[in-house]
Amino acid sequence: MIYAEIQIHGYRKGHQLLASSVVLAKDDQAVVDRLSDVAGPLRPKEQFTPYLSAYPLPSGTYYVIARTWQDMTVPRAGCVRTKSVLINAQVWSRRPPIIPILRLLDSAQLPTETDAVRIELEEQLEERLPPVPNFRASELLEALFLEEVKPVVVFDAPDPELIALRLLTALWPDIRRRFALSTFALAPRKIGGRDLDLVFSPSNAKAKFSDWPGRRVDGRSSQIDRHRWTGTIVRRVFEEPVPRLLSDREIDLLGDRAAESVAALRIALLWDELLDKLDRAPTAALGLLDIVNSGMLSDTSSVETLEFRLAEATSRAAGSLPPNEAWDFVGAIARKMQGHDMPAARTAVEQLATHLAECAPGGAVSLLRQPDLKGAIDELIPNIAIGLGNGAGPRVEQVLLEAPSDIIARLVSQGGALTSRIAADNELIERMGVVLAEVDRALGDKAGMMLLPLLVEDRQLPAAMPIFGRLDLQGIAAELRWLGEANDFHAKRLTAVLIDRAREVGGLPAVRDVLILSDASARRDELLARAVEPICSDVLWLLDEKRLSEATSAALLVRVLRRADDRQFAALLSDWEIGERIVSRIPDDAVDLLVRAAMQDGLPMNAHIRVIRSVMPKVDDARKFEIAGRVTGRCLRNRFDGDESAVLSMLLGILGARLDGGWAARTGLERGIDADVADRNLIAFENAPSVARKRIVGAVDEIARALHGRHVMDLAEVANDACARLMFDAEKTSLMALVNAAGWLMPSLLRARRQPVSLMIAALFPIIYREMAKADDVSDYLRYVPFLDWDRCKTARRELVDAFMSSSWKAGDLALTAYRCGDVAKILSRVAWSYGGEKYLARIENDLGRLDHESQRFIKRTIAEIRSDSRHKFNL
Repeated sequence: MIYAEIQIHGYRKGHQLLASSVVLAKDDQAVVDRLSDVAGPLRPKEQFTPYLSAYPLPSGTYYVIARTWQDMTVPRAGCVRTKSVLINAQVWSRRPPIIPILRLLDSAQLPTETDAVRIELEEQLEERLPPVPNFRASELLEALFLEEVKPVVVFDAPDPELIALRLLTALWPDIRRRFALSTFALAPRKIGGRDLDLVFSPSNAKAKFSDWPGRRVDGRSSQIDRHRWTGTIVRRVFEEPVPRLLSDREIDLLGDRAAESVAALRIALLWDELLDKLDRAPTAALGLLDIVNSGMLSDTSSVETLEFRLAEATSRAAGSLPPNEAWDFVGAIARKMQGHDMPAARTAVEQLATHLAECAPGGAVSLLRQPDLKGAIDELIPNIAIGLGNGAGPRVEQVLLEAPSDIIARLVSQGGALTSRIAADNELIERMGVVLAEVDRALGDKAGMMLLPLLVEDRQLPAAMPIFGRLDLQGIAAELRWLGEANDFHAKRLTAVLIDRAREVGGLPAVRDVLILSDASARRDELLARAVEPICSDVLWLLDEKRLSEATSAALLVRVLRRADDRQFAALLSDWEIGERIVSRIPDDAVDLLVRAAMQDGLPMNAHIRVIRSVMPKVDDARKFEIAGRVTGRCLRNRFDGDESAVLSMLLGILGARLDGGWAARTGLERGIDADVADRNLIAFENAPSVARKRIVGAVDEIARALHGRHVMDLAEVANDACARLMFDAEKTSLMALVNAAGWLMPSLLRARRQPVSLMIAALFPIIYREMAKADDVSDYLRYVPFLDWDRCKTARRELVDAFMSSSWKAGDLALTAYRCGDVAKILSRVAWSYGGEKYLARIENDLGRLDHESQRFIKRTIAEIRSDSRHKFNL
């Protein structure tokens, strides 16, 4: 049972709803109210024949088919009367009763309010429709179904209502449910914010469509088909008695996906076209699979039927396509079939790949070069390998030599005849060595395991190297046994490489056990020597091995150490477990090894120190000097265990008069050296043997430059005091260097009021003070000292006193400084007349331990005079 609701619209103080058999939602009613009015303004005395409108309502509940008549019964011009038939949208989309609705709307009289009643419609039988005379439908149908979807306006169509009737009948369900049209419009019409899909308009209304966003079609002009399916759909819609864009079979094939867009029509047309070509052109299978993969098909039985036709087409491809095109076909169909259960078609593709690989091997490599993100081509590799293995030489070998590494590895990993051919060919064996080194680990392992049983000759070493390099302990043992069984270790180079690999995986103990328990022979000794390398595990085995004589063990140790590179040598001597034992086992006549050990900068610091201590008693003075020259810098830059001062003193003493004091200062004190290391070094410099100390004292300016470069006075008091003592001694032997040192350091020292630098000030300030007092010009190195003005000494005294009294420095060091300046009274008078001066003078009296007895008496006497004589306030 199909029911229709009726609404009547007409003029009553404006265009409005006159009567209705149903109450609609507000938005739905607004659409019917608007579209029931005339489609554009009528010109004076203009008349039109009744026209149809068809459109869905926004809610999706109803679809409307309406006829609009011009109403001449009212005095106002341009009024209309519209009868709208509302039918369930789902019923309309599935089996539209178009003819019964048109009969309901076919009246020569204007509809009245009494017509607004609910009506039961007759069931519609499939009716044949007449053709549309003099209508060129190509452009309209292309615009609607074969090109970008846009609204279409058709001007001067010969019979718009019949055209609309055929279109509505031909549409498939979902398109029909959403399609909106009007057979007469004097201006664009919209529904839900969009233009109607199709409107018909007279040519005199073209100006109203100047801004039309869609297609404009002349309904009477001749047209040229622009698409290959234009003729097909024109025939289906406008020539066949029963219009239908999609047949029932095509709708079943597409299923629900047919509702998604007009693209479904193109898919259906293409499907039929490709099926028809498949027997003649195997490549049509690719297009069919594209449609399957597009997700537009729902009928699985059609896909299953297609499988056997694809298999037949694939079997014919080898005979109907040139080799290159056949390979392209293999790659394309393999990708497009992926994810589908088509065993018969897949078998046909695999057989085609095997045949082509045997007959046209170059195409196989070209195929395997192609991107294969989903692995479709990779699944064909076993068949390609079989075909190449059966192919004629030397074409196959040449193709493999030129193939990329990953492709060769993937083919070899299949084993079989192809892998045997590669093992037998010298050029390909060379190539395999490069291949296995270049490909990723997993692929290389797989290919290597297939090739490994075939590698028993030294000529195959290039391919064996990367394979052996990936064997674990069990694999090494198995391969070593296999080489023995194959040719009694005739492949010496393969055996040597295998032993090296055993060392890498910790498998040498088992290898050495086999060798050492075998019959003695030159070959055994050669392999045993190969099995002991300059690494800790091997040397430890050698040191502990009781089955070798002491002489043999010692001789072997020397050979091992002399064969060691610097990294290996350093690793051996730095090992806590064996380093000392190695040194103790090295014969005295192997001085080269002892010296080499001491010269190893790469040794861990503590191990290096142990070697230095061990080697020095065993070498002559020249070697000692060579070693000291090499290691002193490292010792100055680093901390190490044990008596650091004793080691540094020994090294500095060995260098003696040839020590570069400036180098030592820069190396041990410059920026970047930790403060505790710099502390230690200054103490070591101060305590160095006399000859070396003299060289350091001569370079106090370099010491000062290095300390200045640290940008912060961060040394401990004991280090600062040691530095000060070096400065004191420099006053006797290196005065110019000391003046320069004072220039570098004094500004920083006077600012470091929370650091224990007062003895350094006592050593350096008097140098500056005396320089300023004796001449108008001062050294260039003093140009940055802040108190160089017209009364330099007075300013210097003020700066000195202010610095001491506002610092944490020892008060007695101010007295020492004043005494060394030779101006005790003026400097201490400045203290006395400063705020808190009396208290600070008392601190000075209690901190004179750095001065000798006579100097202390002088200081105390001067303080007493200052307290009793006010004249000391002048010229402070």
